Amino acid sequence: SYFNFHGSVTADILGQTYAISDQAANISISASPLSVVPSVNNATDYISHVGDELVYVLRYKNNSDTTFENITLKASLSGELFDFSSIKTNAFFDPIGKTFTWIAANTPALAALPPGQEGSVDLRIKLNNDFSIRRISDRNYILKLHVEINSPTVPQGTQAQKTMSVANLETKVSGKLKIQSKALWRDASSGILNKGPYPPRVNQPTQYTIHWLVSNYATDVSNIEVGASLQSGARWTGVVKTNIASQPSYDPASGKITWSIGNMTATKGVISAPAETIFQIELTPAINQVGTFITFLSETQIQGKDIFTNTDLTSSASALTTGLPDDTTITTQNRTVQQ
Repeated sequence: SYFNFHGSVTADILGQTYAISDQAANISISASPLSVVPSVNNATDYISHVGDELVYVLRYKNNSDTTFENITLKASLSGELFDFSSIKTNAFFDPIGKTFTWIAANTPALAALPPGQEGSVDLRIKLNNDFSIRRISDRNYILKLHVEINSPTVPQGTQAQKTMSVANLETKVSGKLKIQSKALWRDASSGILNKGPYPPRVNQPTQYTIHWLVSNYATDVSNIEVGASLQSGARWTGVVKTNIASQPSYDPASGKITWSIGNMTATKGVISAPAETIFQIELTPAINQVGTFITFLSETQIQGKDIFTNTDLTSSASALTTGLPDDTTITTQNRTVQQ
């Protein structure tokens, strides 16, 4: 790359501007004689997720006409989500400084690197399976890698004691949406009275309340939408409660229930109350369903846009049945449909 620098000195005398000096300089910038380029999972812009295994590859190259000897390559990692007990590498590891060092003793190729030659080293490390969120400020996680490569060899005409190059790589961690879906028969705390027998009986309607709870972990998320479908035999009663402004809607043509939440800030539902909606449905069992659990709501899906990483977030909760595993007030052993 070539750059032109231009400078001038002028003076204003009695309202007139006079040029005193005008100079220009041309500067050329060449590639570092000894360069290093880091990547993670085969990319420089990889978006990571909790639970990921990250494979860092450090590619180094001799861009000069001099053979570099006794090369030292160092890398340091910083970030709250690294699981340092999972490290896999042949580098020497300093657990205090979180630094990895490659030298000729563990990587023979670093003993001498001829002109134009290149090579690489790598390290593998896993991320924690979940975010360690304790404060509102625990958000927008970034994993940082700093790399240095050096050799006591210097190209001819270079006034330096060693040849060195540095590089940095930052990796964003995607957020996480969590949806909980549960059904209750006795639900006094919601203020909704469910009518009908339980265990459910043939040709007798029983009402249930469905709770959807949404938690957002480490990033602000937009356009959040939750959806599920009523199954055969289930009916929407229209009784709905929420602790936020938006309410779920029901499409009788498709049987789909949709809750458009919109935006949600990071850590809501983690260190504060989750967004919650409660709606009531009614189910009438048929004679051929005796002795079974009836599925009345499909798997619940949630999606949204991660504003920090500009990626799509999705998650799901299992379908709901008349087994009601979340209703601890029911003491009946046999919860299947009765005659």
